Amino acid sequence: MTAPGIVLGLGLGGFADGIVLHQIVQWHNMLSSTERWPTTTVENLETNMLADGLFHAATWALVALGLLLLWRALRDGPGESGTTLVGWMLVGWGLFNVVEGLVDHLILGLHHVREGGNELAWDLGFLAFGLALVAGGYALTRGRAPA
Repeated sequence: MTAPGIVLGLGLGGFADGIVLHQIVQWHNMLSSTERWPTTTVENLETNMLADGLFHAATWALVALGLLLLWRALRDGPGESGTTLVGWMLVGWGLFNVVEGLVDHLILGLHHVREGGNELAWDLGFLAFGLALVAGGYALTRGRAPA
């Protein structure tokens, strides 16, 4: 259940980020902190919307791949517990946050969790949440409840 859980977690974590932070609370778009595509014109908003759509397509592909891996794992024999699967999914979601936070927020500066104000604090909080998901999910895979 390790690979299916991690891949599902990556995809579902990406969906959570895109749906909640991009669309519902509208804190940022995929390219909104770049000098080339700030969300100050309709044309740049369209470019950001396209980038967000491509991001969602990639997360959808990860979920589809995760479901295929899960189906194969269940077909090939008795699997681990549902708790273990959920644990690996949390690890995958946490890995999504850590990689996306490090690469897109801190290294490339494509966008920040919440633009304006104390961007670094929000970005570090996003990373801390990702690390907590990894730790808690890993604890579940080992049969230990997270603290």
